[in-house]
Amino acid sequence: MTTHYSRDHWMKYVKDELNETERIVLEDHLYTCDQCLELYIDAVDKQEEILPSISDEAAFMNDIMKKISNDMVIENVGEKKRPFYQSSIFHYAIAASLTLLLMSAGFFQSIIKHTETIQKAELSVKQEPKSGGLVDKTFAWMDSFEGNKKEDFKK
Repeated sequence: MTTHYSRDHWMKYVKDELNETERIVLEDHLYTCDQCLELYIDAVDKQEEILPSISDEAAFMNDIMKKISNDMVIENVGEKKRPFYQSSIFHYAIAASLTLLLMSAGFFQSIIKHTETIQKAELSVKQEPKSGGLVDKTFAWMDSFEGNKKEDFKK
């Protein structure tokens, strides 16, 4: 049977007054229990009423955006720039130059000639299907049978 938690327990969770293991247990419980989810939402709503209201929302948002952009600039400064030979444009340039080199040397044409030779050899090795030979023999036998009948009529 599922254990349900009280409204006070969820208020402690919302106020961050529980240790980490209890928080994990409560979070996992929220995935499976709709009744406790409603209690949690009520606790969040009550906690929201206690929080102070923001007088100038635009200024507050601008301050947050400035802090985020400053943090991103600091992170970008800490990153090292990759050498040119590790960039993708370098790899594409090498691939294109090798392709042009192989094309100018006739490498791809020799491969095509080789495959044509193999295909011709396969065509010459292929035998006529047995059903085709059987049909030809049957028609030849029928023709000879009809020829014998005609000779019998003439006699």
